[in-house]
Amino acid sequence: MIKPIILAKGNFQPKDLITTVSESNRRIDPTRENQLDALWIEKERNAKEKGKLIYNGLSYRLNSLKIENNKLILDFGIFDFKTRECLPETQNYYETTEEFWRKGCHTLATVKTSDGKYLMVELSGKSMNKNPTDFLGGIMETEPAIKSGNDIFNSLYKELEEEAFIFETDIAGSVLKMVYINGNTNVGFYFEVLLKITSDQIQKTFDDQTKEIDIKSLKVMSRSEYINVLENHNPNKQFLAKQIEI
Repeated sequence: MIKPIILAKGNFQPKDLITTVSESNRRIDPTRENQLDALWIEKERNAKEKGKLIYNGLSYRLNSLKIENNKLILDFGIFDFKTRECLPETQNYYETTEEFWRKGCHTLATVKTSDGKYLMVELSGKSMNKNPTDFLGGIMETEPAIKSGNDIFNSLYKELEEEAFIFETDIAGSVLKMVYINGNTNVGFYFEVLLKITSDQIQKTFDDQTKEIDIKSLKVMSRSEYINVLENHNPNKQFLAKQIEI
């Protein structure tokens, strides 16, 4: 792993984000690239044996980020999940320089309810996510396409709805607080979200719905419990525990 790198920090709204999509500018090492197929075949075999979900879809990576006139200028590339998932397992990957890193993009959020509770999800273990509990959020896939700052926010809202049945109409306010490269060389778009509804309302809606196969339950915590979970989790979450402002 690497030490997380903050690329931008602030209180960004959709209007503050300017997005483009280009060819991926990830530098290719042919020797490393030739390892990917064998690593992916092994992952598929292990997933099948353990009854886990795995698929080779398309998602965004961060080609570049610039800050001009308080705007984030973001250029995305596209690559497949096989590359995203397997690159770190190639030989001496974490000894390479940034131009070789995967930089796969994902959203994640601190979500606070109207009664001051904090939400995470408990995972079923049936997906490739190795965390027992995690933030609400997910991989920034190419469907729906990201064409504007609104689409980056919508990528998060889609995950809130799919994972916890939190709808955009339930949101009192949201802000993109930070873009950073995490310890695994992926790029996190970290949001803070305030809701109009209480934790009891969210829990009731969640309990009444059919869950995604990889979501086991909704975790509702006080702020101190939430911070404690993050501080005792993996290094990426320990890093984020120090960033939370709401």
